[in-house]
Amino acid sequence: MTLAAMIAVGIGLHNLGEGLAIGAAYTVGAAALGTFLVVGFIIQNITEGLGFIVPISKDKPTIRSLALLGLIGGGPAIVGAWVGGLVYSQPLSVLFLAIGAGAVLQVAYEISRQIIWREMAKRHIPVTVFAGVLTGMLTLYVAGVAIK
Repeated sequence: MTLAAMIAVGIGLHNLGEGLAIGAAYTVGAAALGTFLVVGFIIQNITEGLGFIVPISKDKPTIRSLALLGLIGGGPAIVGAWVGGLVYSQPLSVLFLAIGAGAVLQVAYEISRQIIWREMAKRHIPVTVFAGVLTGMLTLYVAGVAIK
């Protein structure tokens, strides 16, 4: 349970940055960017719950402990969106958007490092993996263009 809680705290800190960026986007009047961030972060966050579920899956955790871990991991995104949306300072909005960009870059770096670099060192990347990553990136781009 300790490992799961530590992972949930790390995910929560990451999600705080995402929430700050979402709120800041709406504050500066970039509703399309805010919507794009919401959709992108939803898609990306779907798998984050596995990060703290896997270490405790054999222990048969209670619903209460799962809800607590979910609140620790996901709650900061909501708090971040409120804070980012209620701050009317341009420098803070830029900072919050930069923090969100950092969160996106962190995820992109980790995915590329794990999928591309490690797999290429062992063997050639299967076409399906490459096609899946490329399709996901293209989907996010098209969604952003469509929302604008």
